[in-house]
Amino acid sequence: MADEPDDSQAPPERAGRTDSAPRPGPAEREFVRFAYRYAYRIRVVVVCSCAVLAVPAMPADRMAVASAISCVVLGWSALHYRLGMTGAHPGRLLAADVVVLTALCLTQDLTIPDSQTRYGNTWLLVVVSIVAVGYQMMYPAGLALAAALLLAAVDLAGAMLDRPDGWDYAVPNVSWLLVQSLLAQGLYRLVLRASRAADAVGTRAAAARRRHEVAQAQRSAEREHLATLHDTACATMLMVSAHGQSLRPEILRTQAAKDLRRLSSERATSGETDVAQELFAETGDHRLVVRTEFDASLGLMWRPAVAALRGSLGEALRNVSRHAGVNSATVTASREGDTVTVVISDDGAGFDVTRVPPHCQGLARSVVERMAAVGGRATVDSRPGHGTAVRLEWPHV
Repeated sequence: MADEPDDSQAPPERAGRTDSAPRPGPAEREFVRFAYRYAYRIRVVVVCSCAVLAVPAMPADRMAVASAISCVVLGWSALHYRLGMTGAHPGRLLAADVVVLTALCLTQDLTIPDSQTRYGNTWLLVVVSIVAVGYQMMYPAGLALAAALLLAAVDLAGAMLDRPDGWDYAVPNVSWLLVQSLLAQGLYRLVLRASRAADAVGTRAAAARRRHEVAQAQRSAEREHLATLHDTACATMLMVSAHGQSLRPEILRTQAAKDLRRLSSERATSGETDVAQELFAETGDHRLVVRTEFDASLGLMWRPAVAALRGSLGEALRNVSRHAGVNSATVTASREGDTVTVVISDDGAGFDVTRVPPHCQGLARSVVERMAAVGGRATVDSRPGHGTAVRLEWPHV
């Protein structure tokens, strides 16, 4: 079989796989596991029931022998079930099972009363039928059909030994046993093929999801890179163009060195970092008076999310410096449960958020999109003459 009948043992390989063959998918594994368990369980129930009910049907003079044979059948059924469900060697177990059933079939004169003139009503035929059908779900197809053919042959031989002058009464029923085995094998193959088709569909869907996730990650990395360029090199060039000759060389060198360090640093994508420390470091990089109100409970947070908060904070402070007409801003940071909230506010000129020119998209691209890329949120609240408040939120889910 292709998978285990319980949580620790694997059923015997039934599909003739090789090491180079693809591994079965979840639907196939689940079906094979179910069929294997079902075959063993239905067999032990039916065989034990037949063995018990067969004894009262025997005449008194053969009751003792029939009882002894019934006990052997019950004992072997229990042992066969236990060995099969614990992963015993499938070939040896099949060989031993065929030997026991052969002996049982050849003793029909001891187990079938003479009053039963219809072979299709005998308990032994029910036992052989359920065993042959169960083989189709336990072993490779060729081996299972060969075992069923052998059981049919020995069952017919037992009927010949029991009634040499009238054994042909068993031929139709023994032939039907072979038909049952073929039907069981065909049904098993049909459902197995459907399971493999379902696995193929699932595999293609998973591959599509992976491609989509990779594409999203690439776009996110590109957005982050562009946002970093906007916050560093572009901001520095804008500072140069705005101040012209009045910009002292040492200030430009310091700013360029900071930009270079940020652009060349490797962006970590795992682990956690201190939120307050990163936010404090960012507030010190701006030519503003920044009042900070940070909760002591900010603690640690996912590194990419902290990087997004810091980058968004930096862009918001640069916007205050460029456009607000004031030289101070307030930054508050708090944590409620797993959600960290950072608010950057100023008392400057403010603006109409619905009328931002296309060339002035710093907040939209370097703040809103940056926070969205890590699963957070950014909102901008501003009115002309009433200052601006940028709210950053990142939930840790």
